[in-house]
Order: sequence, then C-alpha cells, then structure tokens
Amino acid sequence: MDADGTHRKRLTNNRDHDAGPSWSPDGKKIVFWSDRTGGGDIYVMNADGSEQTRLTDNSAYDGNPYWSPDGKKIAFESDRHGRNREIFVMNRDGKEERRLTFNSTYDMYPCWSPDGRQIAFETNRDGNSEIYVMNADGNKQHNLTNSDGDDGSPCWSPDGKQIAFYSSIGISGHPEICIMNLE
Repeated sequence: MDADGTHRKRLTNNRDHDAGPSWSPDGKKIVFWSDRTGGGDIYVMNADGSEQTRLTDNSAYDGNPYWSPDGKKIAFESDRHGRNREIFVMNRDGKEERRLTFNSTYDMYPCWSPDGRQIAFETNRDGNSEIYVMNADGNKQHNLTNSDGDDGSPCWSPDGKQIAFYSSIGISGHPEICIMNLE
C-alpha cells in the first residue's frame, strides 16, 4: 500500500500463514516466511507478488528474514538444530546457508546494520530477552541492553547510530517502543 494507507494490494493468497516481509534494497523483491509447507520456510517474490519461490526446504521453522543492505544476503532465524532458534545467513538465492549463533536459548529477529557489517538480534541467553549485536560473520556477539525486563525486535536507524526496539521496562510494564544509541 501507499504510505498514506491507500492502494492496498494483496500479494499472497492462500490459507496458510505468510508473514515477516522484508523489501530488497532495490525494491524489486520481497522476502517472507510461510507455513504453507508445514513448519515454516523462507520465500522470495517479485514486489508485485509474482514468481513466489521457496528458498529454504526443511521440516524446521525458518522465519523472520531480513535483507542485507547490498541485497546479496538474507539473515533469518531457524530452529533446525533443535527447539531453540538460531540466526542464519544465506545468499539471496537460498544457497550457502551458514549458522551464525550457537546457543541453547533463542536467538531471533535479525536486523542488518545499514553498512552491512553488523547484525542486531533478540536473544534470551541472559534469562530474559535482550538486544545483542554481532559482526555479520557471527563474531563478537555482545549485549547492548542488559536490563531486567524484556527487550526485543531490534531495528537500525538509517544512519546506523541508533537501534529502535521494544522494552517492557517502564511504568506500564507492557512493551513500549524505545531507541538507544549504538554505543
């Protein structure tokens, strides 16, 4: 749809769950996940909804894909190595999948930095949900939030200096939208 909410157009049409869309940097493709084949797989389609192509094919859940800024890679979460979710990256055609995180807890909602050098993600490895950041190759993982409440769903600002996220720390105790400086 247009930014003002007009000209809404349906791109997928099936009885299954299609979710988590992410535009390619050139605006020509949309990557998303769907449970139309069972547990959840990553698909890509043209921006008009045509040529829907399955990129991952396994019995596990693969979801929440996110394009790299150069459009060559897609980061996503998967539980293919057990019940916990981990962060993976693959080429835009679904080839050369590589696991970036190795934890006994959940790592999810990957989001590339605007320069493509880092990936922010949500994890519960510290006992509650926190925002971590790592290099795009999976190295140098470190906690950014370290709070008592849950923090999640990170998204970088266009200049790469801040991250928007939700946090349950606050007066209401319900998730609120927050931003933080990267440092």
